[in-house]
Amino acid sequence: MEASEPRAAPVMPQKEEWLTPIRLLCLFCAMNMLVYLDRGVISSNGVNGSQATETDSGTGIQGDFGLSLTQDGYLPAAFLVGLLVSSPIFAEASKHHNAFRLIAVGLGIWTLATAGCGLAWGFWSLILCRMLVGVGEASFVALASPFIDDYAPPGSKSRWLAAFYLCIPVGYALGYIFGGVIAGPLGWRAAFLIEAAAMLPFVLFCALAPPIDLKGMHTGAAGEDEVPGAGQKRPARQIKGAVQELAQDVATLFTHPVYISTIAGQTLYTAYIGALAYLGPKAGRDVFSISGETADLVFGAVTVLTGVFGTLAGGVALDRLGATMANGLMLCAVGMLIGCALILISFEAAQSLAAFVPPFAAGQFSVFAIQAPNTAVVLWSVPSRLRPLAMSVQVIVIHVLGDVPSPPLLGLLQERVQNWRVSIAITTLLLVVGAAFFWLGRHFCRTQPDYREVEQADGAAAGHSMGADAEQPETPLLQNGHDH
Repeated sequence: MEASEPRAAPVMPQKEEWLTPIRLLCLFCAMNMLVYLDRGVISSNGVNGSQATETDSGTGIQGDFGLSLTQDGYLPAAFLVGLLVSSPIFAEASKHHNAFRLIAVGLGIWTLATAGCGLAWGFWSLILCRMLVGVGEASFVALASPFIDDYAPPGSKSRWLAAFYLCIPVGYALGYIFGGVIAGPLGWRAAFLIEAAAMLPFVLFCALAPPIDLKGMHTGAAGEDEVPGAGQKRPARQIKGAVQELAQDVATLFTHPVYISTIAGQTLYTAYIGALAYLGPKAGRDVFSISGETADLVFGAVTVLTGVFGTLAGGVALDRLGATMANGLMLCAVGMLIGCALILISFEAAQSLAAFVPPFAAGQFSVFAIQAPNTAVVLWSVPSRLRPLAMSVQVIVIHVLGDVPSPPLLGLLQERVQNWRVSIAITTLLLVVGAAFFWLGRHFCRTQPDYREVEQADGAAAGHSMGADAEQPETPLLQNGHDH
């Protein structure tokens, strides 16, 4: 078993409390909502639009830039390329620089790039901006979940992660609705510009507030080494050393079979979610002969409700069953299988929108329930110092093999078969394969450690040198002042 380091105590204040863990969770939830609202916006019929035909000039991005379905699928792919390339860079940087400041840097890039999407003059400029949006989001993806795992109360970690991850479907769904509502009167470009303006206050807060940091990571005094590159000498040597360290850490991650099985299962889940999120409203529009606006509202409403209640149900279920890796993986496998069956029924058997919605909503509820258990297992199956990198490598794998290829492939499949029911059915069967990987991970839990227990034992053996208890739910994280 790999030797692990005891977690360092969190930054503790000595003066007036002004940001508690619950407020930190609310801050991250708001930022997560905006990040995923952007993904829903670009998928909405209002912003994404429709292709030009002989009798119609088309609407939105597709109409303005003359995109095919396959080209349209490259927009989320470009975003995810930026995300997956940058995520491990931010994760590795968090070992040497303050993680809160790194989130500010990343979301600052996100804000500028999102505004750039609203000002794009063609397909390739939009592709570039979407890639930079992914670069900016990478810091938040890598670092937010470890922050929540660090500062959540011991008996509520799964529920806190569920609260954070329910912002994904809610953000997506609000993006569908927001894109449709804004694009009509103001045009599709306005949706991106409004998003950028909404994120700016959060960027300024993370950049200017007294910083907090992850346990077991940055060890300098608060505020030191906050800006990557400050005071660096011999950059070529430092880059070489950082690359070697990153390679060693990645190799270490892939010695943990529970982690490997979990991200394999999530890859299949992500391929399904990515394809359906991007092309689902179009499928609903064509299958049930409804307007694009109605499809956006239906898919948006279903995603909001099932995302909120499904994600929370998954977190609560794991806390109630017992927050173990084996229980988490069992919930993931069962949720995927039930969801697959119900979604197949909805698309294959329903002949009307009214008949489609109930089984589809129940299936989405079941699928979304895996969010918190899946993330919890990823965080618990590796040593704490590797958690940001574990999240980043997870992002790379699930997107490179999941929702980077799945939207264009589903678009290509639909262009070939010209039958949305068949195309969606083939895509939904990916959930069965994903469930098998989650069950395999559950088998590995019999012999693999839960690093929460390992590091608690190491911390107890080290005595009380690490300071005050880090697990109080209302422990002040930040303060007005810097007495040391």
